[in-house]
Amino acid sequence: MADSQPSEKRQPSFLARHKRGAQMFVALLVIGASTIAAFAVKPDWWHTLKAYYGSALSDYLNAPENEGVRAAMIERLVDIYKETPAGKSLALRDEQDRVIGRFRIDKADVLRDQKQPRRFEVKLTGRGELWHEKGGRVRFEGSADVTYDIDFKLDSARLMAYSHFKCVKLANVNFNLLHVDNFLARMFTSVVETAGREAMEESIKPGFTIITRDDTESWLALGKVDKDFVPRKGPNPETDEGTDTICNDISLLQYGFRDYLGPFEMYAGDELRMSLDVRGIDGREAPGVDLLVVSEEELRRYEALYPDKLGKDLDNLTLKPIIEYNNSKSLKFTRDDLKGRYYVIIDRTAFGRGNQVKNEAAAEVSYYGRIRRR
Repeated sequence: MADSQPSEKRQPSFLARHKRGAQMFVALLVIGASTIAAFAVKPDWWHTLKAYYGSALSDYLNAPENEGVRAAMIERLVDIYKETPAGKSLALRDEQDRVIGRFRIDKADVLRDQKQPRRFEVKLTGRGELWHEKGGRVRFEGSADVTYDIDFKLDSARLMAYSHFKCVKLANVNFNLLHVDNFLARMFTSVVETAGREAMEESIKPGFTIITRDDTESWLALGKVDKDFVPRKGPNPETDEGTDTICNDISLLQYGFRDYLGPFEMYAGDELRMSLDVRGIDGREAPGVDLLVVSEEELRRYEALYPDKLGKDLDNLTLKPIIEYNNSKSLKFTRDDLKGRYYVIIDRTAFGRGNQVKNEAAAEVSYYGRIRRR
């Protein structure tokens, strides 16, 4: 999650209202500057000092009597939240907890409740896709009005901040069909629309927590988590210690469908590691899939043509993937020369280079992606 600094207009009023908090922040800045030399002499001193003064700050902010400071920081937190949803997606799952689609958030309009400082009204709008057993491939636009109670907690021992977004009300969940594969489903859309609304509701109701580490690394967790949180433990064993997990899940991938993972941010010196395995279901042979790592611009070009124009006029789309594997049933790779925002496309559409070998069986695609930060 990108850092976002307070505006020049807001900062003086905040510090003026909360003098003690301002003094503590200034003290921490002075301490930080003075410990550079100490760190060069004895690195352990840095960890001791950071833990001690981090504890003092967290005790102050966590204290119930400092509600004014907390409210001001929550308002700042929401300002950051407004910038983060764009491009993020919520996984839509079937009864077996497999990913069958995603709702990509395009915009989040936020309005603060004037009577309850920690309560915010959020209007989410976006678009997405899911696979329906009767409708086939379904594309849609969606929106929802969500009321969140927001709070946060600092954990000085682990140098983590937990920002809790508790869903207290969900209303006006809209699911508007844009595309349905099945001809009959186009005539009787209510079943598909009901399933879509329910999938969206189940993704939003638990609320979420944004966990931020002191090096600005952040994670998104479903529901409310605190000290018991560890970066998402998915269905695949996370055996790669010292890395940040960016995806660990299983998608049910139908022929003609595609899934995407991301976005994930790569910085200079980072190493991307990805593992993928395809399993056939109902006793059928596992098909191959194509894996493409693409930039944000390339993903948008792909999505603009998918699904109607893919496979009909392929001259309209010539992707330039940074990484590409075709007709793969199992693969592992690493890459340490990427910098920027990227997505992983797992492709079983007519566009895919590997689909010359046609196998229309559904498959479970298991993936585990992680980044070793420099």
